[in-house]
Amino acid sequence: MGLDRRAFLGLVAGGAVGTMFTPIPWKFIDDASIWTQNWSWIPRVPKGQIDYVGTSSKLCPACEGLKIMRVAGNPVSAGGNPDHPLSRGGVSALARSEVYMLYSPARIKSPMKRSGKTFAPITWEQALIEMAEKLGAAKGSVAAISGDGTGTVNEVLSALVGKLGSAGCFMMPTEATSAAKGIKLMGGQGQAGYDFENADAVLVLGADLFETWGTSTRNRKAFGATRPAGAKPASTYIYVGPTRNNTASVCDQWIPAGAADFGIVALGIAWHLLKAGATSNAPGFDTFKAVVNGGFGPEDVKRATGIAPDVLAGIAKTLASAKAPLVVTGSPFGQGLGAAPFIAGMSLNMLLGRINKPGGVYMLPELAAVVPGAMSRAALLDGDLPAFLKGVEAGKTPAPKALLVYDANPAYGLPESATMAKALEKIPFKVSFSSFMDETAALCDLVLPNSLPLERYDDVATPYGSGFCIYSLVRPIQKPIHDTKTTGDVLLALARKLSIELKFDNFQQVLKEKVAGLAKASGGFVAKDVMPWQVAAGKPAPALVGGDLWKALETGFAWTMVGQVAQTGMGFASEVVAKAVKAGKAPAVAATLAPYSQLRTGTPATGIPCQDLTTVPDTELVGDTTFVRLNSETAKALGLKKGQTVKLSAAGVDCQAKVHIFESVMTGMVSAPLGFGHTAFDYFSQGKGANYLSLMTVAEEPGSGMSMWIASEVKIA
Repeated sequence: MGLDRRAFLGLVAGGAVGTMFTPIPWKFIDDASIWTQNWSWIPRVPKGQIDYVGTSSKLCPACEGLKIMRVAGNPVSAGGNPDHPLSRGGVSALARSEVYMLYSPARIKSPMKRSGKTFAPITWEQALIEMAEKLGAAKGSVAAISGDGTGTVNEVLSALVGKLGSAGCFMMPTEATSAAKGIKLMGGQGQAGYDFENADAVLVLGADLFETWGTSTRNRKAFGATRPAGAKPASTYIYVGPTRNNTASVCDQWIPAGAADFGIVALGIAWHLLKAGATSNAPGFDTFKAVVNGGFGPEDVKRATGIAPDVLAGIAKTLASAKAPLVVTGSPFGQGLGAAPFIAGMSLNMLLGRINKPGGVYMLPELAAVVPGAMSRAALLDGDLPAFLKGVEAGKTPAPKALLVYDANPAYGLPESATMAKALEKIPFKVSFSSFMDETAALCDLVLPNSLPLERYDDVATPYGSGFCIYSLVRPIQKPIHDTKTTGDVLLALARKLSIELKFDNFQQVLKEKVAGLAKASGGFVAKDVMPWQVAAGKPAPALVGGDLWKALETGFAWTMVGQVAQTGMGFASEVVAKAVKAGKAPAVAATLAPYSQLRTGTPATGIPCQDLTTVPDTELVGDTTFVRLNSETAKALGLKKGQTVKLSAAGVDCQAKVHIFESVMTGMVSAPLGFGHTAFDYFSQGKGANYLSLMTVAEEPGSGMSMWIASEVKIA
C-alpha cells in the first residue's frame, strides 16, 4: 500500500503525540542537566559550619573593620563590621575583595630571584642569606619605601634601615603627606583628625570624602547618619572641586573650581569671615589678615577662579552660622596637594574656632613606638619621595646602593612614573616585599612575597582622617595559601642575620607589646556600646575594664581614645601662604588634567581586583581603552567629538583615550580615571587603558619646598 499525504501527516502527528507522552526525552534532558553540573571544574558551594570572624582591612586605605564569613573554616566573603568605628557595617569594593584576592593570579607564590629578564624561585633561607650579604655591603646607603600608612611594621623597617645607615626612609605620598607638612609649617603638633559625626556644616575643598579620602567608609556613614530617610538633613555639605565626583554628587552644593585654586577659594572665604568680625589669638593672625585683605577680596577671587562673590559670601555665612562647622582640604585624587592649600583650609578652621572642638579638627597624638630606633610617623611623612627619586634620576642625588620596598608600587603609583622607574633602575640592589607581581616588583632583584592580610598578623593605627585615635588588629583567618611570610617576621630574621638588635623575635611579639601599651593608656577604651564620637560630644568614656585587650581586638573590636595634643604654637603660617597662593588672572590653558581615583580599581599596590572589574562602567573602560571626560564646551573648543580617540601628552609621556562628553566636569578640565594602564599584575589589570598619573608634572611648591602635582596642563591631539 502506498504512503499518501494523509497517511504521512497521520504518522507525523502520531509520532509527535507519542513523543510528548513518553518519558524518554525528559529523562535525557534530566540526565544531561545533572551531567553538565557535575563537571570537575564547576565551583561548588562549600559545606560545613558557618561562622563569622572579625579583622580589619589592610588592602583598603579606609581601614574598615571586616566580618569574614567562613564555611568549614575557609573564608568565603567579606562584609563590614557593624561594631567597628571605621566601618559601622559599611565596606568598600576593595575591602570586600580581600577574600577573593587570596586566589588572585597576580600573587607571588614563593620567594623569587632575578635571573636575567625573568625570575627563578628560591628558598626563604637563600633569600635571607643574599639580603644579608648585599645589605651588609651597602651599609650607609640603604633606603626604604613603605606604602603602609597605618602599620607598626614601619617601626621595624625604619629601625632596621636606620641601623644599616639610612639614605632615606619614605612613605608613598598620600593626603597624610600634605597634611603633615602643613601642620609642621603651622607649628602644630599631632595628626589632623576630622569629627564628621558631630559637624553640622562641612566645606570640602577638593577631597573626595566618600571615595578615596581618608576613612572614606566611615565618612559615608557619618554623612548618612545626619540625613535619615524622610527627615530634614541635620547637616550641610558643600563641595568645591573640578568635577561633580562621587562626593560632590551627594553634597548640597557643588562649586566648580580648579584643583590649583583651592587655596584661593579658602582665602576668599576667609575675607568674608574677617569682614564679619572673625578673629584669632593664634600666632601670625595679623599677618594672615593683611595677606587676605591685600589680595583675596571678592573681585580678586572671581578674576582668578570665576566664582561669583555672592557664592563665597554664602559659604562664609553657612559656616559662621553653624554650631559645629568643619573645613576639609584634600586632593580630588588622593595625592599631590601642596602644603599651602591645606594651610589655607586649616586657617578657616582656626578662624571659626574649630581646633580640638567637637565637630571640628582634633589634633591627635601618635601612638607610642615600641621598636628601638624606629622613626615616628611624622618623620616618615616628612620625606619627599618624588623629589628624592627625581634627584636620583637627574644625577643630583646619589642613588642608594640598596632599596627595600614594602607594600608600595612607586614605579606605577607616582607622578611622572616613567622618570620614577628610571630612578629605580639606577639603584643596584632592590628588594620588593609585595604580595603581587606589580610594576616595582618586576624591577627588583629579589621579590619576597608578603602574606595577605587574611593570612597574617598586622595592625591599623589611626588612619589619616579619623577623628579619634584608634587601633585595630589584623589577624590571620587561614594559613598562607602559598609559600609566603609576614614581612615583619622576615625583617626581624634579617636583623638577626646582620647582628642588629631590634628587641623582638617575631612580629606578633611587636604587636603584643603595642597592645600592652594601649591597655595602660589613660582615656582609652574598647568601642562597643559607646563610640568615640559620642565621647567627643560629652558622653562619659567607658573604663577599660580588666581583661585581655588582645583578645578583644582579635574578636574584631577596636581600641579608641578621644584625646588631643594641646596646640600652644600653632599659627597661620602666612609666609607660606603668601608665597604659594596667588589670586592672579586665570592663565589661558586649553586643558588641565583633573584625575580622579576610585576604590573599585584598587590601589597601585593591589591592581584591579578581578571581581571589581565588572563594576567599571562603559563610560570609563571599553575593551582596553579608557575614556576621559570633558564637558561639551571644552570639547567644542578643542574640536573633539564623543567617542573620538585622542592622544593626551604631558611630562614627556603620551596616553591614548576616548572622549566621553560629561557635563559634570567644569570647563577647561579633562577628567581622567586612575587605576588603569598597568603593565604588570594579571589579565584583569594588565593592558587595561592608560596610566594618566604618568602625565602629572611634579613642581616644587613655593614657600614649603615640597613636591606637588595637583594640576597639570595637558595637550590633546
